[in-house]
Amino acid sequence: MENNMEKINMRTDLALETREQYEQDNVEISGVILREREAYEGAIKITTVIIENEHGERAMKKPKGNYITIEAMGLRELYEQEREQITEILKNELGNLISLKKGQKVLVVGLGNRDATPDALGPRVIKEIEIGENIYAIAPGVMAQTGMETAEYIHALVKEMCPDIIIAVDALAARNVNRLNTTIQISDTGICPGSGVGNHRKEISSRTLGIPVISIGVPTVVDAATIVNDAMDKLIDALSASAAFESLKSSMERMDMYEKYQLIKEILEPAGGDMYVTPKDIDENVKNLSLILSDAINMALSR
Repeated sequence: MENNMEKINMRTDLALETREQYEQDNVEISGVILREREAYEGAIKITTVIIENEHGERAMKKPKGNYITIEAMGLRELYEQEREQITEILKNELGNLISLKKGQKVLVVGLGNRDATPDALGPRVIKEIEIGENIYAIAPGVMAQTGMETAEYIHALVKEMCPDIIIAVDALAARNVNRLNTTIQISDTGICPGSGVGNHRKEISSRTLGIPVISIGVPTVVDAATIVNDAMDKLIDALSASAAFESLKSSMERMDMYEKYQLIKEILEPAGGDMYVTPKDIDENVKNLSLILSDAINMALSR
């Protein structure tokens, strides 16, 4: 039976959110494993989604591999202790994915547009990377700035430098507003820049480059239609106590989340159908997140 995920494009870069959509439809996915654990008395949640085979790839529309999600509300309002805890966990998870031998080269790539704050996470992380023997870093910019596909630029760089592994950092898109700037995703499957916002660029992965590519990302934007959809759900709940709105509530409840989402997208077109929203304190968020990610990468590469 066709799953509702096939009907519309619920835009997200997070494997965890894709898996959650199937849970809402009460659909089990063969070839996909979900593991959850908590740290620091539940303040940080770590979820691993493992896509084992081609069936899992088709269902999740993501390549086989490991997708690790670190969730911590403390990422928005960081205190020193929380920052150290999150950095330590991120460093350990990176260390589990990176297997370096002495003398091997690492290229850290900061994807995104340094001139657009929600998309500037990658370039800002690069500024804090500790360049050293066999550790290199670059922020190649975006096609609108360079006239070149980022993947082609990196492919040429790999051919010239011959690094043994790439760590790619990028801003992502989320489905859930609560995950903006509170979630870090790590993957050993590479990355397809812009996929979460419908601006698909060429893939940067071991399949295209011939070397391992570890991706790290944080969702900084969410689809406007998602926000309206969530607000509609809350409004329906708020009106449920009033008999005057009983017919409206009944009508809306007959629509599943996918039908409501599609309706909202159509209403928002063309003015805001493809609009993405970011928090008002995004400048401070990106600054803090770039320091956490760069610290964790520096620590993982110095082991």
